[in-house]
Amino acid sequence: MTSATTASFPSTNGLAVSRWAPRNPNRKDIVQPAEKVWTRTVHQSLQTLSRPQTPTPKTVDLGLPYQVQHYILVMIQRILEESCFEFAGRWIPDILHAKGWDCAEAVELSTWKAFLPTILPPNAIRPLSNYTLEGALGDAVRIRNSAVHRHLCDNDEIRRMALQSQDLMSMFSDGTRQDKFHHLWLELKGWDAASIVDGQGARTGLEAALQVISERPVDDMDWTPNVMSLQEVTVDVDIGQDLDQLGYGYVDKMELD
Repeated sequence: MTSATTASFPSTNGLAVSRWAPRNPNRKDIVQPAEKVWTRTVHQSLQTLSRPQTPTPKTVDLGLPYQVQHYILVMIQRILEESCFEFAGRWIPDILHAKGWDCAEAVELSTWKAFLPTILPPNAIRPLSNYTLEGALGDAVRIRNSAVHRHLCDNDEIRRMALQSQDLMSMFSDGTRQDKFHHLWLELKGWDAASIVDGQGARTGLEAALQVISERPVDDMDWTPNVMSLQEVTVDVDIGQDLDQLGYGYVDKMELD
């Protein structure tokens, strides 16, 4: 989630002369917005350059209130880290001791991604069709990044994360945590409809479920719906154009930070 701000560019040999520069950058009568707006950027490809396109604000599926989303992402990250550590403790305890890794918090998910697939015996993992350990740990790292960098996620994204986490637990034969992620997926699946019918009841039910899943008290969170403070901006990008050059790359470059 990024904060949309206005920057001043040099008027020569810079962005100000490119096709992506703001129109009339030197005008002094442009009124700047006084209110900070948090945005999500979505990439939409164009088939042709023949007709001008204007970014169009779109209605967002804002899903759960932002603080609740962040709580869930951090919870998923913690459960994944705990499971990776316990799994490694069953199969490679000597290596954990040699590296001085004595708790789940000592090891990043990105470290498990680089380390586990190269060191485990072949029979350690319960295989799943069309999903490798490398792919599952890569998804775990992306979940971690969403939590640490406080990404705004809609309910579809968080449900997908719950399913990805559930599959990794299945590979680890971690039935307890696998059930936790399935429980989370079911609760999120019912949230949209339940919150429309009875908002307070939906909140109470989800809070109770999160306490069971996390096995910790649920902190007091702001359950105010995300309405006016968040918006989605569609950026039209030419097919084949290098998104990294525009600053909108798809690749998560924060994986190892």
